[in-house]
Parts: sequence; C-alpha cells; structure tokens
Amino acid sequence: MKNCFNLLLLMAMLSLLGCGSKDRKITSLAGLEGGKIFAVPTGTAADQMVLKKFPDAKLVYLNNILDCALAVKGGKADAAVYDKPVLQNIAAKNGGVYVLPDLIVDDKYGFAVRLSDVPLKTTADGVLSELKANGTYNDMMKRWFPTKGGPSPMPVISFDGSNGVLKFGTAAVTEPMSFLDGNHNIVGFDVEFASYIAKKLNKQLEIIDMEFGAMLPALIAGKVDMIGAGLSITEERAKKVLFTQSYYPSGIAALVRDNAEPVTEVKNKKLTGIDDIKDKRIAVLLGSIHDTYATKNYPKAEIMEYQNVSDMLNGLNSGKVDVGFYDHISLKEIFKSNTSLGVLAANVFEVPIAAGINKKNTQLLQQFNSFLKEIKSNGVYDDMVDRWMNKDLTAMPDIPGSNANGVLRVGIVGDLGMPFSLIKDGKHVGFDIELSTRFAASIGKEFAPVDMPFGSLIASISTDKIDLITASMMITDERKKMINFSDPYFKSGVSVIAQKDNILLPDSNSIKSLEDISDKKIGIFTGTVHDAFVAKKYPKAQVLRYESTADMIMALKCDKVDAAMMDAITARLLLKKNPQLAVLSDDVLKMPLGVGFNKKNPELLKDYNNFLAEIKVDGTYKTIHKRWFEDDAEAAVMPVFSKVNSGKKIVAGVSVDDLPYVAMMNGEYVGFDIEMIRTFANRRHYQLEIITMEFPSLVAALAAGKVDMISDGIAISPERGEQINFSDSYADFNTAVIYAPKSKIANSDNPAVAEDNLPFFGKLKNSIYNNIVREKRYLLILKGLVVTIIISILSAIFGTLIGALICFLRMSKKKYLSVSAKLYISLLRGTPVLVLLMIIYYVVFASVNINPVIVAVIAFGLNFGAYVSEMFRISIESIDNGQKEAGTAGGFTKIQTFIHIIAPQALRRVLPVYKGEFISLVKMTSIVGYIAVQDLTKAGDIIRSRTFDAFFPLIMAAVIYLFLAWLLTRALDYVEFSVEPKRITSKREVEVKS
Repeated sequence: MKNCFNLLLLMAMLSLLGCGSKDRKITSLAGLEGGKIFAVPTGTAADQMVLKKFPDAKLVYLNNILDCALAVKGGKADAAVYDKPVLQNIAAKNGGVYVLPDLIVDDKYGFAVRLSDVPLKTTADGVLSELKANGTYNDMMKRWFPTKGGPSPMPVISFDGSNGVLKFGTAAVTEPMSFLDGNHNIVGFDVEFASYIAKKLNKQLEIIDMEFGAMLPALIAGKVDMIGAGLSITEERAKKVLFTQSYYPSGIAALVRDNAEPVTEVKNKKLTGIDDIKDKRIAVLLGSIHDTYATKNYPKAEIMEYQNVSDMLNGLNSGKVDVGFYDHISLKEIFKSNTSLGVLAANVFEVPIAAGINKKNTQLLQQFNSFLKEIKSNGVYDDMVDRWMNKDLTAMPDIPGSNANGVLRVGIVGDLGMPFSLIKDGKHVGFDIELSTRFAASIGKEFAPVDMPFGSLIASISTDKIDLITASMMITDERKKMINFSDPYFKSGVSVIAQKDNILLPDSNSIKSLEDISDKKIGIFTGTVHDAFVAKKYPKAQVLRYESTADMIMALKCDKVDAAMMDAITARLLLKKNPQLAVLSDDVLKMPLGVGFNKKNPELLKDYNNFLAEIKVDGTYKTIHKRWFEDDAEAAVMPVFSKVNSGKKIVAGVSVDDLPYVAMMNGEYVGFDIEMIRTFANRRHYQLEIITMEFPSLVAALAAGKVDMISDGIAISPERGEQINFSDSYADFNTAVIYAPKSKIANSDNPAVAEDNLPFFGKLKNSIYNNIVREKRYLLILKGLVVTIIISILSAIFGTLIGALICFLRMSKKKYLSVSAKLYISLLRGTPVLVLLMIIYYVVFASVNINPVIVAVIAFGLNFGAYVSEMFRISIESIDNGQKEAGTAGGFTKIQTFIHIIAPQALRRVLPVYKGEFISLVKMTSIVGYIAVQDLTKAGDIIRSRTFDAFFPLIMAAVIYLFLAWLLTRALDYVEFSVEPKRITSKREVEVKS
C-alpha cells in the first residue's frame, strides 16, 4: 500500500511539473503585464498606446501588421497591437492566433461629410438605423467579420442613379473595411454601407480610392462628398468635418497565440532548385519578360511586381518575397551591395536582346542592322563586350559624333544597372549607352538619351516620341506586334536569386556517372540529334541549347549547365585548352555522318557517292581521316587546292563551329568536311562556293534549294532523311558528355564592407557620401529639384489662369457657356492625373515633337484649373450681394466693382484653400517620370538603383519635398498676409502720418 501511495505521489508531482513547464494561455489584457514583447507596425501610434497601458512592455518594430502577426504566431512576440477589425481579419485567415476581447483603447468608426452637408449626414444616420432594424447590419457583420476564413463576396446592390452621383472617398488598404478583392474591385464593410446610402439617395456610387491621409483634405476641398475607411471619430477631426453616427465600435486590440505550446521550427525548408519556387512569392520587374514567364510557368506562385530594381531587392532582403528573377549578367554588380543574396538557379532561360524601332521607320532598322554587322566584323563589338561584360569597367570611351543629320532620340532606362546602363557623375554610361552613341555617330546624328520607365518605352516608340530603344529589351512575340526589332545584339540569361540563408546548395561534385545527369541541366547544340536523344533518354533533365561551342564551354565553367554533349573528337581537343573540364563518357550515342543533298538533285548525290568510293580505294580518304581525326587537328595544315574556273557551279552550306569538321583559320575554311568537299569539287571540276549559316538552318536551306549540299558533321537520322538525301556515311559520330568536376562558385570578388556595427552617425555619414557626394550625385538632385520647381510654378500659373477663365464661364448667364464649364470641371476632376498626363503626351501630342516638361505643365495646369475654378466661384458667390449694389450706387461699373470690392474679399477667402491645393500640386508632380522627365523623384530612383540603398534616397527626397512645400507655403502666407484688411489699414495709417 505504501509503495502504491509513493507511486501516486510521484505521478502527481510529475504532472504538476509538466503543467508548470508550459506558459499559461493569455485570455485577457492582464496576461500581457510583466514585460511582455509587443510587435507593432513602424510609423503608427500603436507603440505609444502600448506603453501607456503597459509601461514595462518591450517593443519590436516591424514593417506591417501582417509581419507583426507572423511574429506572434512564430513565438517571437507575445502580442501584436493594431485596429481591432484588421486583427480580426488576420486571425480569421490564420490559425493559431486570436484577438483578445477587451480593448487597449476604445475607438469608434464613422463616415465624414462636409460641415455644411447636414442632409447627407442625416440620410446616412437614417440608413444605419434601417440596416440595424431590418437585420442587414447583422448580415454585414457576419459577412465582413467571419470567425474563420476571409470575408464573403460583396452583395450585388442595384442603384437607380436618377439623382446624380455620390462620390465616396476611401483608402482600399484597410481590410475588411475597404480593400481590393481578387477581381481588383473595391469592396468591404464601408463600401457596402456607402452603397446603401447612395441607393437611399437614388444616386450612383462613385468610389474614389486614395491615400488614407488624403481623404480629409479631399473632402474639405470638395473632391468627394463622403469619406470612410475605418475612420476614427476624433475631436480634432470633428472641427473640420461632420461625422455620422458611429457605425462600428472599434479600438486598439491585441492579437495573441491561441495556445502556449512551444513553436517547433520547420526544418529542411531551404530552397534546393528551381522546382521549389512553384508556390513561393516571386519578385519580378513590372512589364518585363520575367513577369510573363513567371506568371505562365508558376500559376500557383504569388507574383510580386516591382517598379524598379531597388524595391525588388529591398523585398528580397526584408523577406517579403522568397525569390526574384533578374538578368544574370547584372548579378555581379547587385551582389556587391547585397552580400546576403545568392543565385538559386542560373540562366533559367535565355532570350535575345535587340533594339526597338517604330514599324514605319524601316530605314532606321536597316541602318542599325548594317551598323551592328559592321562593329561585329571590325572587332568593336567584341571590345565592348569585353569592357562592359567581362572587365566591369564603367568609363565611357570618347566617341566623336556629329549632328549634321539631326538628333537621334534614344529611349533608355537610366536605373537599369550595370553593365547595361546607369548614371555616373551625372552622365549615362553602360553597354546600351555606348551602342546607341556609336550608332548615332555612324549616321551623323547627335545622341539624345530619353530616360523613362521601362513600361513607357514601347508606347513612346509607337507614338514617335523617341526614335530608338536600347534598354536591354528582350524580343517577344507580343512586343513584335507593336514595334520592329533589330538583329539581336546580346543574349540575356535570366536567373533566380534568393537569400543565401534560404538556399541549400547542392554538392558541386555530385556528378559521377551518366545516371547522375538524368535530372540535371544538360547543354546541347541547337538542331542536333542530341535534342531528341536527351528528351527520350533523360526526360527529367533541363535542356539548354547553345549555338556555339564557346558558349557551351563557358556555360560549363560558369555552372550554367551541369554537363554538355558534343562530338567526342571535338571534346578531346577542347579539354587540352580547358583542363578544368573532364569527359564523363565518350560512348553515349553513336551515329553515322553523311553529306546532305537536295532530293531533286539525285545526280549530284550519285556523283559524290562515286567520289567517296574512289578515295577510299586510292588512299586519299585515309590520308584526310588521319590528318583530322587521328593526328592533332589543330596542328593540321590544309592542302592547297587549285581554283576551278570552268564547269558547273555548286554551293555548299556549312556551319563554322569547331574542329575537326569545319573551322576558320587565317581567314580560310579548314577541317575534315572542308577538305572532303574541296577534293570532290576539284576532281569533278565543279566551281565550289562555300557559304556559312547556323547549324539548325542547314537542312531547311538545302530542302529549299538555297544550297546544293551541306556538310558539317551532320548525323544521318530518319527525321532529316524525310527532307533531304544523305550520301553514304563517311565517318562515325561518337557523342561525349563533358562536365566540370572541379567547378567552384566564385562570389568573393569585391566584397562589400559590412556596416552593421557602425554607430548611427557613421552610417549616416556613409549614406550621405554614397547617395549625394559620390559620383557627383548631388547634380542629379539639383537638376531634379529645378525641374520640379519649374513644373510646379508654371503649372500653378497656367492652372490659375485656366481656373479664372472656367470660373467666368461657369458663372455666365449664358447656358451653353455654363454647361461647357461644368463639363470641363467634371471631366478633369474625374480623370486621374497620371492618365491625363499619358493621354496628352501619347495621344494629343503623338505626332508633335514637344518637350515633355511642357506637356507636364499643360496636364497639371488643366487639372489644377478644374479645382481652383470652383474655389474662385464659391469665394465670389460668398460675397454678399449688398456689396455689389453698394459699388454700383457709388458710381462704379460692374468691372470696377469686381476689381475694387468683390475680388479683394474673394481673394482673402480663397487663399487658404488655394494654398493647400497648390501644395498638393507640388507633390503630384512626382509622377512626371512616366513621360521621360527627370524630376526630383526620378533622381532619387536613379540614385537608389546605383547605390541599392532602399531608404536614404527616399527619405532625402521626402525632406526636400517637405522643405519645398514649406518654402512655397511661406510665400503664399506672405501673399495672404499682404491682402489682410488690418495690414492694409495699418500701412495706410503709417503713410498718412508720414
């Protein structure tokens, strides 16, 4: 009995110890006391609310509330603090977390209308009461705030619309109050509530999406009638707008883990290859071929589109995306400043790059192709590739030019990055820049770069805004429909990059036998028999096709492919110059070689077969075979052949690739096949002409009658035999597989200096130097600032004049003038400024060569005029009619009355509102980069693309905009002060006394 009692006591103690080993589940705010860790989004007031409630709390700042929730779920924080409905939405979609019922701070949501719009507030309050009475409100709560899963679809709400339009301003980023659904429609609790209000008023609902901070100014300025997006009712806001009754009792809440069990870290989740990204978050550049490729090949992945490289790299470094697609040739420059990134898969696919030209400008296309052919033949092209692609040089050579034939406007992307294009010391440099500069000089024109976003290039070339595109643009079928492409001037490989910590690198020496290449990347020559062989023998392998031996060898050395297939004799010759490579097997595939002939020319085929039999009997074949196949082919000397000036002419097609079959030495064709066909032509007295073409084109050219025979180590296959005739076999083709058993990934060149341990001011000093001083980047900022100021001031002047004219027409007693003014105001206020800017540039001035700065002034001026016209009208109409009558009674004309009595008073009333609209105009000019204007924002983007500093250039631009807004506000304050009656009276009193 005693033993049983002791056993029970021991079990009870173990049970108590086990219970004590687990943290208690947090069920109320009291459970968050005692120095718990709170995750809060950066830039919000949530941290102050937490510290007020929990003074001993430890704060962790993350980019957004979703990151905060993941930190809680992963056990890195005890709670995440934010608006209650947003947290409820996250908890419903993600298991393992829930929202505490009690609030840290109470809050109430409401819609806001203008202070004078009491009828709209009354209607909204009445609709809310009706929804609560008939049960619709409860349905809305269930629909938008489910306990599990995401919100339900938005119900269909029909509108009469006979009484006009209700403009509802919202910020569609506050799920579930207002957000974009899967079809990119704006939906949510607030949107549904606004729809019922519009229906009650018999109006159509027009939803205007904007930044959250812009909602109140837009309402006060009359741009919208009502706003709502989880908008808190505060005393400060209530001084400026009129709030409806609260429709949702909200507040700042806390999200915690659903249980306190220790979080087990999931292991073996590292990326091992391209197959692992099919369900990951993939970053691509918007409008690039990477975007199309990723969307098509990875339908289950989440494709994240970025406007520029800097933002994409920031997404990779911060963990917002898992992998990114980028040009392989540019990665070396990227990795210098992003040492935490590495290559997951190199050269996933390759696409040729070419210059883009308007379809109507066939002359320029011919000129560029001729120029490209010339620089490839005279060595200039090879020198450019060596300097920009291999040696990483960044200095532009001196290229003398001429403007005798005018200007060549070349569309470029200044922030594309090395080696293609970047801005250094205020000048454009790079491979693309040198190529277009040399071309401009060759045709006697001045090179004029037009820097613009990549997505605007095709639109610009199609509307004759530019003459040529050299921005590493890859050739696609879709783009061919819009523009013409030149001959390719480079082949770009696209690689997949990710954080090194997330990549599990395979063993570089894992290939030990032919079985090991069954799922590897295998390089072959385009159009060879190896294509069908690999597809049948190794169906899981990734096949990469190359046009030349040099490309394939380079691919092996750079680990772009794991193994390569080629002729065994050629492989042995190549290994002498490339000792780091080795033969995995030289007996993979054996096929007979033959010379091809057109099916319509059996006589020539018969003649060649007879010749082949002859030389095998008289010993000539044995001599040729020994020279090229048995001895060192590179040391072989071609015999001298006498020139045949009479007899029938025959044309032989070859593909100059490498020994022992066909090569070019000292400007002459050499090799086994060349000696064979030259011997044949001499013995049969044929005038032989040899022409060169790509290997895949040989059979097609022969079948079409472009050549009489083809010979270049061509294997006899049934497929080829259907199109052409083959001679008797003259040799056997043994396939070898070569690989790089000692290959190493070299990422140690030019390592970046780590700055993590530097003090704050040390980091700031480096940022200032890198972003402002280095390479004279301050010149970019100054130029951009000047452009921003010019556009802002000229647009304001132009818009003010337009606004005054529209105001005059709007107040006219003639109906057609008034209606025209109303139509202008509705049209301009309802059209997004960016859309208006693009329409004016690409449509209105499509056939006119106009400075884009002028276009920006016109677009912003027209938009500004639509708003200020209504400001002018309202301020004028607010003056009491007695003032006009008094002026007339005093002997003033209507014009004199307006100038001396009405206008001064109206000016004083309109200036405060005008001032805010003007500052909005200044900030709005940041979009001019879409039409190739390099303003302050564009200058910041260019600097980011060069330094890969994601934050400092943005902060720098924000500070400059803030200073500019402050300066302009002070100037308008002075104008406002100068027209104050008290100041004017005081000034006159001083003048009288003096």
